[in-house]
Amino acid sequence: MIRRLLLLLALYAVATASPAAETARAWLDRDSLQLGETVTLNVESSESGEPDFSALEADFELLGRSSSSSVSIVNGRTTSSMLWAVGLRPRREGKFTIPPLSIGNARTAPVELTVGAAPVVAAANAGDDFFLEVTADPQRVYVQQQVRVTVRFYYALNLTDGAVEELNVADAVVQKLGQDRSYDAERAGRRYRVMERRYAVTAQKSGGLTLPVLNFRGRALSGNDPNALFFGRGRAVNTRSEALNIEVRPRPAGSGSGAWLPAQSLQLQIDGLTAATPARVGEPLTLTVTEIAQGLGFEQLPEPELPAIAGAEVYPDKSVTRSRENSGWIVGERSRKFAIVPKRAGKLEIPALSLDWWNAADDTPAKATTEAITLDVAEAVAAPAPAPAPAAPAASQPAAVDTTAPGSDATVFWRLAATAGFVLWLATLAVLLLVLRRLPRRTVPTAPAAAFSPTRRSFERAVADGNAAAAAQRLLAWARSEGLRAAHLGELAAQLTVPAQREAIAQLQAVLYGAGGGVVPPGLAAAFASGFARTKPAAANAADSVLPPLWGGGR
Repeated sequence: MIRRLLLLLALYAVATASPAAETARAWLDRDSLQLGETVTLNVESSESGEPDFSALEADFELLGRSSSSSVSIVNGRTTSSMLWAVGLRPRREGKFTIPPLSIGNARTAPVELTVGAAPVVAAANAGDDFFLEVTADPQRVYVQQQVRVTVRFYYALNLTDGAVEELNVADAVVQKLGQDRSYDAERAGRRYRVMERRYAVTAQKSGGLTLPVLNFRGRALSGNDPNALFFGRGRAVNTRSEALNIEVRPRPAGSGSGAWLPAQSLQLQIDGLTAATPARVGEPLTLTVTEIAQGLGFEQLPEPELPAIAGAEVYPDKSVTRSRENSGWIVGERSRKFAIVPKRAGKLEIPALSLDWWNAADDTPAKATTEAITLDVAEAVAAPAPAPAPAAPAASQPAAVDTTAPGSDATVFWRLAATAGFVLWLATLAVLLLVLRRLPRRTVPTAPAAAFSPTRRSFERAVADGNAAAAAQRLLAWARSEGLRAAHLGELAAQLTVPAQREAIAQLQAVLYGAGGGVVPPGLAAAFASGFARTKPAAANAADSVLPPLWGGGR
């Protein structure tokens, strides 16, 4: 009893402590910046109390701080949380870790931040009220390699409106990354407010690539016009950036003939199967191949493929793709599932995969690989034996023959009685036939042909419903009822002699394990309209009735 009570208390402690560990989180509005710029640290918690930011003062100057609260009701449960935001200005360049912060019983996870060197301000911009800056990284690339482009508008005056025009580059694909950001920065000893916009630019041909001049046009408050803010007046302001030239090199000669993949990093992964995964003949296994590349969009990644596998059929599914942003780089992902159906017992080897790419960071060729996987495949589960055909009803035993000794009086009497009865029966039958001939003739409907077996009708209903999985199961059940070995579709197909039926089963397998979407392939029902190619001959008709004779057989 005491042990059970302690176990319940332990489970309760885990249940109540686990949510607390997840009731606080911290994040930065960006994970990299340059010295002199500011970043906002956000902390959210549903615990009571406030975070202590004093541990950050050694590495950061703490700026303005704000807080807000929110209440949410989900499934009748009310949850309140607090959000704190504090501005940070790094005191030096380098890599920093925001340590875990405590709020009540909860703690945040550490957060990483990279601070680069302060940029050199052009002499023409030093001390200006506003200026526009465009940077590109790197400025020497290969064709189809991404360039990180950052547009920053610095201003030290009050603006009533204004906008920076969007970036358009000839002979390149331009993709805007995320939303515009705002923060504070210091340049040449003067503090500015900054609007930042980021792009991914990918050159489509070698040669020179020019980032054109960008313009800002807006209006700023005039110091001697107190009504400018209310009536939209103010002096017109405009500025422009400098054009940038990017060197775009052709694909290097030593990069091979496959897909050209100039990336910052590339990973090739296999998920869903290990050497310990149980496998059985005829039962599908699922393997997922994923390509992840930083510096490439998913459109640039090749379709994942599996080579032919000895002893198994492979059915590919459709790819799943996405692109996301990480520190100004596009991260493309392409994932594809494969169904692998073993055809025989024993060792089954999933071969190693490889993908050649070009390491743009090191300017060297590279290869992403996976390891081979060897599975132990067990025999298929034996199919249940077909139900035996119902036995013909046993013939009734003939009526007992009278063994009374002939010549006795009783025997003579009963024979005479029987003869008289038979004569009367024949007379009655003759009268009945005469009456029936005089009645008007009526057409008697013929008995319908023998109905299809229940398993066949069940298969046809599944096909009509468009349910491929049910059609496969009921096709196997129908085959077993006809005496065929059919533990799985592959075993059934191997016993059929008509190519159209084997092809129909192959199409059904492709739908079940590949990219068919679970829809019954056309022509499945037609292929088996006449039954199976190896259908056994119909069972012989039941033996003629052996009812006992109306009269004894003695003569």
